[in-house]
Amino acid sequence: MSHTEPDTSNSRDDSSVSSAAHHHHAELWSQLAAREAALVNAVAAGHDHEEQRRALVEFLRGDVFAHLQTEEMVLYNAARGVGAHALVAALELDHKSLLSLVEHIDQAATGLDAALSARALVMLFVLRMEKEETVLIPALAEAGVDVSTLIAGRPEMLGEIDVD
Repeated sequence: MSHTEPDTSNSRDDSSVSSAAHHHHAELWSQLAAREAALVNAVAAGHDHEEQRRALVEFLRGDVFAHLQTEEMVLYNAARGVGAHALVAALELDHKSLLSLVEHIDQAATGLDAALSARALVMLFVLRMEKEETVLIPALAEAGVDVSTLIAGRPEMLGEIDVD
């Protein structure tokens, strides 16, 4: 196998994409963590927790699911296209686990069960974000995929930040 220099022609765009993706992930995580903490705190204090559980589940089924669905449609299909099938399979397992945890939170018989599932979901989400930023996006860029073009104009992936 011969050594070739990486293509840096899109490095500025890729850096902007990585920065925008990281910023959006941080926003999602911040909102997710705040809702999870509100649920955990209500349960720990012995207060009614249904409002907090409902707010968390609505956020997950709204903003977080939109992000995950677009990610699957756009980034995973691109990764499959460059032969990264094992990476996509691993990331899809994370998504299935996240979806399962949302159902556990929504259907939990007790506040403690809901809080424990919420805590697990937040941890999995953080790991999932890290994989997207440090493994998936760089793998696509290394394979020559213009990630900036793939996700530009997709607020569910980048928030309100537009990458030019």
